[in-house]
Amino acid sequence: MSGARIALPLARIPLLVLVAVWLLPGLIGHDPWKNDDAIGIGIAHQFASHGDWLLPRLAGEHYSGDSPLFYWIAAAFARLLGGLIAEHDAARLAGGACIALALMFLRLAANAFNQDPRGYGDSRVDDGHGGDSVMLLFMGSTGLLLHAHEAINETALLAGLACAYYGAGLVPKRPYVAGTALGCGLGTAFLAMGLAPVLPLFVALLAAPLFVPDWRSRSAALALACGLAVLVPWLAAWPALLHARSPEQFTAWWHQANLALLASGPSLAAAAGTFKTLAWFAFPAWPIALWALWLSRRKPASAAVAVPLIALVTGLAIACLTGSRGELPLLPLLLPLALLGGQVLSDLRRGAANSLAWFGTMTFSLLGALIWLGYCALQTGFPPRIAANAARLEPGFVSQFAWLPLVVAGAITLAWIALVLGSARSPQRSVTFWAAGVALFWALTMLLWLPWIDYGKSYRRVANSLHAVLAEHPGCIASRGLGEAQRAAFDYHASIVTKRAETGARPDCPLLLLQDNTGQTETGPAGHWKKIWEGNRPGDRYEKFRLYAKVKAMP
Repeated sequence: MSGARIALPLARIPLLVLVAVWLLPGLIGHDPWKNDDAIGIGIAHQFASHGDWLLPRLAGEHYSGDSPLFYWIAAAFARLLGGLIAEHDAARLAGGACIALALMFLRLAANAFNQDPRGYGDSRVDDGHGGDSVMLLFMGSTGLLLHAHEAINETALLAGLACAYYGAGLVPKRPYVAGTALGCGLGTAFLAMGLAPVLPLFVALLAAPLFVPDWRSRSAALALACGLAVLVPWLAAWPALLHARSPEQFTAWWHQANLALLASGPSLAAAAGTFKTLAWFAFPAWPIALWALWLSRRKPASAAVAVPLIALVTGLAIACLTGSRGELPLLPLLLPLALLGGQVLSDLRRGAANSLAWFGTMTFSLLGALIWLGYCALQTGFPPRIAANAARLEPGFVSQFAWLPLVVAGAITLAWIALVLGSARSPQRSVTFWAAGVALFWALTMLLWLPWIDYGKSYRRVANSLHAVLAEHPGCIASRGLGEAQRAAFDYHASIVTKRAETGARPDCPLLLLQDNTGQTETGPAGHWKKIWEGNRPGDRYEKFRLYAKVKAMP
């Protein structure tokens, strides 16, 4: 690479380095964080420590809102790596492994679809570079970055769906391999998240023969039949075991993880919120995907366009009609967007490609400089205004200098500069710069700012402080308003499990733990209670925890 302009997409070794820089930082070295990361680690902790591997549990209670596959994987990682790294780090590594599988299968899927000469523009990228571009576009999606580094079951969902897309790309060519990949991929997605996230791709597979001539063949029918045969055991085995153990728990899981989402009514406000979130969440994949659809408007129908497009439209419809809120339900949409957009980068207009490359270069160079400036303020106190703001946001934090993160961050920064200055002009440069810029931002943040971020996001100090008080006041603990992430964190850090008033059980416990998220004046429980403890995370001005002890009424 030295002495010559870097051709894009990247060669294999630089591409693997970029994936590692994007994926590895942030997986280990910090406590569980609110919200989804703490919940996922809490459920995996219950699997690993209590030995009941059939139904997810959170802080001693059945957790019927999720399917178990990711938590099985995370608990297995925790047991295999026990003693080497912390249990929560092992659980997050399981999520990183799932994301790595998703990247691999997505690249294979793009190359499988790319074998169809009718799929995209006339100047397609061959020799596997089309798959590289799709993978880079997926990595560059801004909404994926944080969630790819959390212990959440959506990571296993992405791996399963990417495997199924790979099978879809092989349907007319290798029916048995295609069927196996389809069945295993859809089955993995179902065991990770239930029925709703699987429906878009399933609808696309059923509808594709209506639009794609190659899918109206004996080989395609054989592939789909093989896929269904492989899928059935995935759909039946765990639900049958759960039903045999407890029909009530099976009914609760089937309703909360499947029917509750699909049966909820449509909402115009929720639909508007979905598109508003998707505008930044899926950038820059969605504008490039729109360009791909424009290029293919007059071309014969192909599976490379039809399958991801139908899955995308169906997934958007489900998200809008079911009133899905938040970012996580949109993660599966990044796969078809990347497949649609990634392989037309060679046909991207020069002005658009240069604009995206320039915007990515300037944006992430500026962000990288700000991260370095903030790190200098943490270590030296200069600039004083930034140091004062950091101290105000996380009071009590004391920075500790370490050579290794500094050296690695410096090497990554130099690699970014070399990539920007040494890359030859090409349409693929835009998505490469964007993915590399996202990796630069995340890696520098995790290497230089992780102790400061973890100090404010971790519940370890709050849990240990509460545990010290509980040692002097034995007895069961009732709770009110305690969130799922907080329940998971207290159980994980200090083995504190409460009897929640929200479950309908109101035990006569001598202790009561309240969570207040308003930041307003304290309002204690009715009756004869005395506050014996209060705590919160250092920089959190709204979330407060208060522990009360019951006192006997005077005669």
